[in-house]
Formats: sequence, structure tokens, C-alpha cells
Amino acid sequence: MLAAQGADAQTRERLPWFAVDLHAGLVGLPTAEGWVPIVSGDTELPGRAWGPAAAITVYPVRFGIATIGVGAGLSRAKGTGESLTITTGSGAAAVTRVTPIVRTHVINLMPQLSINFGHKLGWSYLSAGLGRSKVDSSADAVDTTPQIVVPAAWNPALNFGGGARWFMKPRLGAGFDVRFVKLGSRGASGDLPAARRTQMITFSAGISIQ
Repeated sequence: MLAAQGADAQTRERLPWFAVDLHAGLVGLPTAEGWVPIVSGDTELPGRAWGPAAAITVYPVRFGIATIGVGAGLSRAKGTGESLTITTGSGAAAVTRVTPIVRTHVINLMPQLSINFGHKLGWSYLSAGLGRSKVDSSADAVDTTPQIVVPAAWNPALNFGGGARWFMKPRLGAGFDVRFVKLGSRGASGDLPAARRTQMITFSAGISIQ
């Protein structure tokens, strides 16, 4: 009876004062015009890549069944497309060309305000914030076409999403997060081309510490 009462009290205990997430993520990369070099339509653009993702959140305030969290996350990845050999025509009229390898690198800094539902041993959350993303991309030189580079630049980025955490041990647990990062459009400036707004999606999972 006492053991059952202790377990029940623990499940009603408020969220911890903080949580740290260390994840592996399938990080979204931009493929929209202006964020990557201008290449032929049959060139492969990397749209996702594996990379690390981490976050820290503190939980200072509780309102009824909900707890407010304040924190920040980081994700980064570098994706590389494949070079394709494309042949058009046949026989003596056949023409073969090679598409360039496109390489895109992104770093997302994501401050977040979250609303959390649950207890110390497990909870779910929704969160959003305005941060910054650094994007750079290039297309390798191929045949007579020189290398094309979109320089690295930090850009305002809105992030929103949600996830959950479960704790099988007092301090160590597991969690996952689904995060949308929206890059706004930008005008041409210096070496930076104009770019239209786009959205990237990151799926991450790993360990959580409280």
C-alpha cells in the first residue's frame, strides 16, 4: 500500500526545474531558390541530413495542469547531393553531361517558449520561438562550369513544434522532438542572392536528463 501511494505521489509531482536533451536529428535543409546555387532542374539537392541536436529548458512557472518552459535549442547538419551522369539522344547524336555535387550546411539557433503537460516522470509539450539560422551552400565545379557559392549568412528564423520526454530512471530518460523552421524571404545584398521564404523540418530523438 505504501509503495503504491509513493508511486502515485511521484506521478503527480511537478516537472523538474530543468531538462537537457541530447539528440540525433534528421535535420531539414533548404532547397528553395536563393538558399542554394542556381543549377539545372535535374541536379540533386540535399533536403535532409543527419546531425546533432541539443536543447536545454527550465520550468519556472506552473499554471494548473500546464507548466511554462523557457529554453533554447541547437541543430546542425551538412548534406551532400550526388552527381548524376545524364545522357540525351542516342547513337552519334548522344550527349552526356554531369550534374554538379551540391553541398548545403545549416545551423539553427532556436530560443523557445513552451507549454508542457504531464508530470516529473513524463510530459509532452508544444513550443515556439524566433531564432536565427545560418545557411551556406555550394555547387562543385563540373566540366566547364565553375564552382557556384552561396555565402554563409545568418537569417531570422521562426521555429515551432512539439515532442515528449519519458523518464525510466530518476535522472535519465528518452525524448523526441519534431521541429519546423521557417526562413523568411530576403532581398539581394552584396554577394548574397535574393531568396524566397521556405520551411525545413527536423525530426530528432535521444536522451533527456533532468
